[in-house]
Amino acid sequence: MYDFCNIMMRKVTDVIKHTGVVESVSGSTCHVRILQHSACSGCSAQRLCNSSESKEKVITVLLNGTDVKAGETVDVEGTVVQGLRAVYICYLLPLVLMIASLFIGVKVFGSDMAGILLSMTVLVIYFLALYLLRAYIGRHFSFTLHKREN
Repeated sequence: MYDFCNIMMRKVTDVIKHTGVVESVSGSTCHVRILQHSACSGCSAQRLCNSSESKEKVITVLLNGTDVKAGETVDVEGTVVQGLRAVYICYLLPLVLMIASLFIGVKVFGSDMAGILLSMTVLVIYFLALYLLRAYIGRHFSFTLHKREN
């Protein structure tokens, strides 16, 4: 059991790595364009399948002394813990809030419609709070930048 826990803890501290291109550098940050793939986008049958998906995203990364120029190819790394924290904030917590407020609304007000309205109101307030606290939350999500060796 102890070894299993150590293996699980090691996997949680692993990094998520994306290759990207520096779009612009401004002060102590740079904007990096990455191509985010779905799990099956690397499959050899992706042209025949409708479920493969990839998206381009631009993320802001602190330079931390790394000297990069626009157009350079770099690796951007984040931890798995950050990914799990993002899933918790964006998916799990709103789901729990929605279900709890639905049950509370139905029990307190006695109608399904009241429960639905309460749960939608709670979600709107939650996502508005996330929007207003985006700078604070963003400080807990940091990426590291590494130059790619050709």
